[in-house]
Amino acid sequence: MQIDELNTPNSNNDESILTHEEVEKFPKSFYTHAEAIFHLQEVGIDIKQTRVAEWLGVSRANVSQVVGRMQNSGLIKLNDNLQLTETGLCLAKCISRRHRITERFLSEVLNLPWDQVYKETSRWEDVLSPVTEKAMLKMLGNPKTGPFGNPIPHSRYQEKNMKNLLNVETNKTYSIEKITEELKRDPSMIDFLQSHEMLPGSKLNVADAGDFSITISTNGNEFFGVDKFIAKRVFVS
Repeated sequence: MQIDELNTPNSNNDESILTHEEVEKFPKSFYTHAEAIFHLQEVGIDIKQTRVAEWLGVSRANVSQVVGRMQNSGLIKLNDNLQLTETGLCLAKCISRRHRITERFLSEVLNLPWDQVYKETSRWEDVLSPVTEKAMLKMLGNPKTGPFGNPIPHSRYQEKNMKNLLNVETNKTYSIEKITEELKRDPSMIDFLQSHEMLPGSKLNVADAGDFSITISTNGNEFFGVDKFIAKRVFVS
C-alpha cells in the first residue's frame, strides 16, 4: 500500500495515510461509518452497531451490512465493540479531517448559517481533494480544530487539560474548549448552543448543579439551564 502525506502543511510525518486515490475507491458508505466510529471513539462511547445506527440515523440492519463489507476490506475488526484497523483509522481520520476543515470554510469564509453547515459539509467531505484541502487550510490560517474545538486529524493539535461540565466547580470561571460531534448533528441543538454563546472561546460560569440540570452563564450573560446530556458533551479548561 502506498503512503501519501496528502500534501498538506499540517500532516504529521509519522502518520501513515491512505493515498487520495485509495480513499476514493471506497464506497461513500464506508466514509460515513468509519467517521461515525471515529467520533464515537473520540468521546469514549462503546462502539456497538446500534450506536453507529443511532449516530447515522439508519437501521441496524443497514449498519450490519456495511460493517461486514468493511471487515472484508480490512477496515474493521469485530470484537465486543467495533474497532477500526490501522487502515480503517486512516480512512476515518481522512474523512474527519475533510469534515472539520470544510466546516470552518463554510462557516467562516462563506458565512453559511450553522443550520446549513453540517448538511453541506457532509456533501463536501465526500469529494474534497488534497489540493482544495490545502488551499482551504491556507485561507483559514491553518487551524488545528474545527469550529467546535474538535481536533483536525494530522494538524499537530496539542490536547489541553479539559473536563466536561459534569465535573466542574461552582462559582468558578472556565473557558469552553470543545463541544463533541454528537451535539452538532441536531440543527435545533446548534441553534441553542449559538444563541447561548456556548462556543469555543466563550467564558463560562457554573452557578449550581442539580440532579437533572446545571445552571450556567456564558460571557457574563444571564444564567440558563442545560441538562446533563449537554453538560457531559461540553468540555472546558
